[in-house]
Amino acid sequence: MRIGRKISVALLTVGILICFYAIAYSQGTNLGTIRGTVTDPNGAIIPNAAVKITDQTTGISRDLTTDSEGNYEATFLKLGVYKVTVTAPGFKTSELDVSVKGADVVRADIRTEVGAQNENVLVTGAESGLIENEQPVIAGTINNKQLIEIPRDSRDIYEFLYLNPDITQGPNGDGSFKFIGGQSYGASFSLDSQRTNGGIFGEPTSSQPSLETIGELTVLSKNFTAEYSGIANIRVETKRGGKKYHGSLFYNNKNDALAAWTVQDKNAQAAFLPTADTPSFPKSRFNLNETGGSLSGPFPLSGDKTFFMLSYERRWDLNVVQLRSSTVPTSLILNGDFTPIAANSRPTVNAAVLPLLTPAELANNTVVTGGTRRWLSIPTRLLNPIAINIMNGYYPHTNPATPFSTTNGRLKSFVRNVPGLLTRDLATLRIDRDFSDKDKFFAVYTFQDNPGNRRTLAISPLPAFGLLSQHQTNHTLSLSYTRLFSNSLVNELRGGFNVQNLFRRGNQRNRDFLANVGFNDGEITTIGSILGSDLLDTAGPTRFTIAPFTGIGNGGRSINRNLDQKLATFGDTATWTKGSHSIRAGADFVRNQATDGFTANRGNPRGFLNWGSSMTSYANFLLGLPPNSATYVGATRRGDLNVANWEDGFFIQDDYRIRPSITLNLGLRYELITPFVEKNDLMVNFDPSTSANPGFQGRFVIPSDKTRALLDPRFITYGVVTADQAGVGRGLLKTDKNNFAPRLGIAWRLKDAMVLRGGYGVYYPTSAAQGMRDALATNAFNQSLQKRGTQGLPGGINPRGITPFSGGTISVGDPNDFTALAANAIPFDLQSPRIEQYNVTFEREFRANLALRVSYVGSRQHNLIAGRDLNELPPNNIPFGVHNEDGDLCDPIDEGDCVVSPADAARRPFPKLGDFLATYGNTGRGHSNALQIEVNRRFARGLTFNASYTLLDQKSSGTDVGNSSLGGTLYNQFAPDVDFSRDSFISRHRFVSYGSYELPFGRERAYGKSISKWADGVIGGWDLTWNMFAKSGTGFTPYWFCNSCSNFGFLGPGNVGSGFIDAIGDFSSNTYRPLVVSDPYANLTGDQVFNPSAFALPPLGADLFDNPAVAKRNFLIGPGTWGVNLGVHKFFRFNENTRLEVGMDFNNVFNHPLFSPLDTGFAQVGDFDVGVDPAGKLVIENVNINPDFGRNNISYSQEGIDNRRSVRIRLRLTF
Repeated sequence: MRIGRKISVALLTVGILICFYAIAYSQGTNLGTIRGTVTDPNGAIIPNAAVKITDQTTGISRDLTTDSEGNYEATFLKLGVYKVTVTAPGFKTSELDVSVKGADVVRADIRTEVGAQNENVLVTGAESGLIENEQPVIAGTINNKQLIEIPRDSRDIYEFLYLNPDITQGPNGDGSFKFIGGQSYGASFSLDSQRTNGGIFGEPTSSQPSLETIGELTVLSKNFTAEYSGIANIRVETKRGGKKYHGSLFYNNKNDALAAWTVQDKNAQAAFLPTADTPSFPKSRFNLNETGGSLSGPFPLSGDKTFFMLSYERRWDLNVVQLRSSTVPTSLILNGDFTPIAANSRPTVNAAVLPLLTPAELANNTVVTGGTRRWLSIPTRLLNPIAINIMNGYYPHTNPATPFSTTNGRLKSFVRNVPGLLTRDLATLRIDRDFSDKDKFFAVYTFQDNPGNRRTLAISPLPAFGLLSQHQTNHTLSLSYTRLFSNSLVNELRGGFNVQNLFRRGNQRNRDFLANVGFNDGEITTIGSILGSDLLDTAGPTRFTIAPFTGIGNGGRSINRNLDQKLATFGDTATWTKGSHSIRAGADFVRNQATDGFTANRGNPRGFLNWGSSMTSYANFLLGLPPNSATYVGATRRGDLNVANWEDGFFIQDDYRIRPSITLNLGLRYELITPFVEKNDLMVNFDPSTSANPGFQGRFVIPSDKTRALLDPRFITYGVVTADQAGVGRGLLKTDKNNFAPRLGIAWRLKDAMVLRGGYGVYYPTSAAQGMRDALATNAFNQSLQKRGTQGLPGGINPRGITPFSGGTISVGDPNDFTALAANAIPFDLQSPRIEQYNVTFEREFRANLALRVSYVGSRQHNLIAGRDLNELPPNNIPFGVHNEDGDLCDPIDEGDCVVSPADAARRPFPKLGDFLATYGNTGRGHSNALQIEVNRRFARGLTFNASYTLLDQKSSGTDVGNSSLGGTLYNQFAPDVDFSRDSFISRHRFVSYGSYELPFGRERAYGKSISKWADGVIGGWDLTWNMFAKSGTGFTPYWFCNSCSNFGFLGPGNVGSGFIDAIGDFSSNTYRPLVVSDPYANLTGDQVFNPSAFALPPLGADLFDNPAVAKRNFLIGPGTWGVNLGVHKFFRFNENTRLEVGMDFNNVFNHPLFSPLDTGFAQVGDFDVGVDPAGKLVIENVNINPDFGRNNISYSQEGIDNRRSVRIRLRLTF
């Protein structure tokens, strides 16, 4: 190890010396290279031959001379087609057209012919780059023609990434990405070498140009050189203007009139029952309009040295969010009528209300069942007006005949469409300037404005609250200056910025919500004095939990949220060619800065009123009785997160031509990613290994004394030290200085059209602030205060002027009670995950236009980050948290009075602290092995296509749930490797294809050259384009959700004393894996994929994790799916440069339901409550089976293909 480290340091030092002047960021150049050897007819090298490289777009040339080995190399070439002209005494002049794609190294060897120099020879098979001859990289490129013509469901550039065999759909559905051999985070995205990742999640922002201006989309997916960062490198490069003026105009429309119905629409229509406000079934209506254009050419009055490309487009997207829920109550019980509910499930009559009932009401409105007096219906005179306003104003009034559960009142299925409009204005300007033949410059600016309604309900699943509103703007600037010191020494300096500003909010302020349901001004003012008066004027309502069906949610973290992400990037790359060596070196510097309102919305800043989750709870709510608890945020309420960090990278890369047919690639990259630092020092870390105060185990670490003002006083009492005292920086973590990334590769050209190549490299994910945002900057703030014994709802049987937040005694947040303190523990020496990638690849060209690639691609994933709870107990049979404050057995379902007793607390590793003491460490690992076969046909005789197949085996013990650098949560934290199994979101088999075919009929095609113009207008100029995918199913983990457990955290199966337990790993707390009692694929009926009867309730005791029948991670394999898009386009040519396209893109042309689910809720078996029996043991009650578990009843849009057939009409004029 020491020898290896010394070699790495030595190579790095050489690289730094070469690029010592590099003061800025290089996201890896997007400029390409043409490299070749000039030989005579016998294969002997020709030194000192003159080589001219002419840019066919602008007509600007560069002159070279072959070296003593006959080699030449032209570096830092922009995207485009170049003519390579070779002259030498005694030989004819040879010409070769070479296509350069982005940062490709294109091999262009030329064999001359004997003759006079004034005789020209056009070398055939000239368009190079069909196979990779020089490097070990696995990469793919889609050019502008393909981007425009391939039928996709969106013009967003990143939707085309699914055409790559190494990228599939990620955890957040369409628009998220899972990288084969890696995770769903850590890739680097760039636009003209300007990084476009967002600082919070590390995912691509919406900073992207119009398709009109994109020259190509390149994916470096495996074993790319040291120049590039990330576990994959996705690069978008814009087109340049040229010496002639060109332009385009387009219009697209897609609407529901030409679309088929989705499976879910058909199911919803079949179950639909009309109501007064919805007399007919609400069809899913949508209308997408897109229009715009582009213009490029020489800049006026600038000679032939300055060129421009300009584009603008606008989108109007009117669509619906389809709400599907099985937790909405039947309208029969909204006003307190419980006769439709089963006798044993009807609510009990509260003892405080019995004296208020008349003899007639006792006889007619109540009934005694099993010795318990229960409500048949609540007398209207006793109903609280605020409660009734909530139920009638915010809950759907469905048809009374709609099927529902007589146990909990939930509808079997509720479907509603909520419409919303999003618009987008997108503009791009690129300017290229050649100041001389040695000084070249370009600048690209992209702007986007995107206001409207987000495709998310403000308060799910209640459509009365509408959709979230949002306004987003994006600004991206890319600058590049290239200096040719000589043909062997070239330098490129780059810089720029990427800014995305986003604000999301609900449509109603808390003040308005409270007023709408009946609180008067004085009562609202009282509530504001408790919660904070400013919170009355922020979007989002007070949260209500009232019954076994859905309550009024608080809208989550996005109900009133700023989310701004800014990157400033600068850089320099130098290339030096000497003999057989082509050395490239540089340095990377990225500054990430982000602001996020996620932190300000932690907890329940606008208050939480909890009546419980039973029918009795619901009756008490309707009566206006006091809630079981009232929760709000105390004085530790913080504002938006404001963080920044640096990503620094240094690299050196040598492409060494050992022999004319063998190239060795040697590279080393060193990455230094600093921890994110909060501008206002609002972060807290827990150090479990060192104590600050006697009697307290562990200590809390803060960036500086500045933090103390917003800390809950209990932190101070427990023990707080500053970062300096703890020996860490303001980011509360140490900088990982071990990220050396060697890159090795070799390419052996067996023949001119055959290469065997392979490579090995180490890669690190790009940074994201989400990990520290959640763990360090959020969870220790907005500490909750919880009161019991507060007053009820004003009005009805209660006097006006009271509020449910008033009065009572503090049960959570007492100054001497530390168990409710929320904080996380991130190890000071947490390291970046490390990915090893390797491949062996054989490529062969056939008949000049067809290429085959066969690759073995493997990876090893180390130090994956996963979470566990430091205070979680191993499962056991000793009840935990089953008593109330009086020491009696508690009632977690109706009364919600369970607490952690001193005896319970003493069992925890940190007795003074509570549950959810989460820590995240490098505990995960993974590996993948894949066979990839790819066939690529270059455009010839009207046909071009790409087809790829991947056979994949990928496993991990880490949990990949789209949580960026934070990772996920371990289910069995005491034996993490038990979950080493199939990775999430991947298919074992996947096939992808795309292409286009010009039908050979017409005046410009192979057949019909002499037909009339009228005939040509009918049968000539037709093109077919397509793209498709087919994949096998992905893995799912079945789980149960515990309703009553979520009210406490510490109460639940296994007596582990923690709400951190998570069956999937996606922070869905209080979820548990079932026992598998039979074959889940047997005895299926209808649209079932899994049989729910194969799964039993989870164990309640010591075998919660270890019972051999407990379901394993991702052991269920969901359905596979396939989809095809087909484009039919007709072209009318007016002259050499002007043509009109009229066409239709049939998205999901075969209307095949895409059943491969994207939602983990597909595997939720159901939910239940945990109660306490008279013996003090846990029992499971109120079991509800999820009616949608494991069913093929939803078709999902995925991988750029709609969930039903739709038609896009397209008009396009190019000139």
